[in-house]
Amino acid sequence: MFLLKKIIVPFLLPPGFFVTLALGLGLWNIKKSRIKCSYGYFFAAVFMWLALARPAGDMALARLEYAFLPPADVKADVIVVLGGGINEGAPGGAVGPSLEGASLERAAEAARLYKRYRLPIIVSGGAAFSGPAESPIVKKYLVSAGVPADKIITEERSRDTFENAVFSKKLCDEKGYKKAVIVTSAYHMKRAVWSFEKAGFKDAVPYPTGYKSSKTPQYYYVDFLPGPGDNLRAAMHEYLGLVFYKISRL
Repeated sequence: MFLLKKIIVPFLLPPGFFVTLALGLGLWNIKKSRIKCSYGYFFAAVFMWLALARPAGDMALARLEYAFLPPADVKADVIVVLGGGINEGAPGGAVGPSLEGASLERAAEAARLYKRYRLPIIVSGGAAFSGPAESPIVKKYLVSAGVPADKIITEERSRDTFENAVFSKKLCDEKGYKKAVIVTSAYHMKRAVWSFEKAGFKDAVPYPTGYKSSKTPQYYYVDFLPGPGDNLRAAMHEYLGLVFYKISRL
């Protein structure tokens, strides 16, 4: 029963349910003697199945995540950590709204780097549309993790990665910081490095964190069943973001 449950459930929950739906429609068209029509449904089912299986997402994400690796040592003037989202309606204890997974990973890495190198931290992140800016919430987390408040500067105007870079550069110029360590999610680092270079950062040090894929993955049967597709979605978001940034700044 355990094995049967593990196999069936991915086909009943979205997005795997749509694989089941497409297969069902294909079989129904065969029953109605619409053979050619069934081909499209079967193709859609196979395509969605392959796309939602874990290997597809891992392959797409690994190309982004392993473009940069954390350096063994850091020589810089400042740490710039990029926000990754907040859940405004969820309780976050002493820090207020809850930090989403990416923000928490990035903030935790910035705190570890501070404890090792004692560099000041710029937290970059405003509100994309409405609600509170993200950077003050990340600052509260950093303070709770042992980083002195006077070592943290918040940048609250940026709405996306390119603006993170632009407004962080202005702060670095004002403070006299010449070389920055960029802390963000591994899958997001390629877009971040491109943005920071365009904003005028020279020899910035990428410090990726929060890896979600492996260069030598081990798969089990459940990994070849339809999954949530989170890794594939994250990879596609980054690739599309890079394309949009490059086109918009031609």
